[in-house]
Amino acid sequence: MRVEWTDELSIGIGIIDDQHKKLVERVNAFVDAVECRDARKIEETVNYLIGYTIQHFGAEELIMLRNGYDDFKKHREEHNWFINMVYDVNKELLDKGLSQERLGQVRDLLVSWIVNHIKVSDKRIGEVIR
Repeated sequence: MRVEWTDELSIGIGIIDDQHKKLVERVNAFVDAVECRDARKIEETVNYLIGYTIQHFGAEELIMLRNGYDDFKKHREEHNWFINMVYDVNKELLDKGLSQERLGQVRDLLVSWIVNHIKVSDKRIGEVIR
């Protein structure tokens, strides 16, 4: 269930593509940690995702603002939803832990959201700005 980086995920804006590659690497690290049932690695990866997505989304949003991107508000709402979801997962992890079933659900959600967000929403940024 790992994400394979392909040209299909490239949006044509170098700095954003580089950040997306790092994000995909971290999502894959989460997938691996879940499959290995490595609780420490799961927690590390979730913490990293919180920090990195805030940083990455900030950079992406700045590019959108500087270029007058017409769908900024909707795009930012998608980012906020994702950050809140990862925060909720982290809270759940710290409060009571996550069952293997729940970890599988989170894994599937992370993978599908990242891939779909890049292929649809972020791809549009590249098309409009380039």
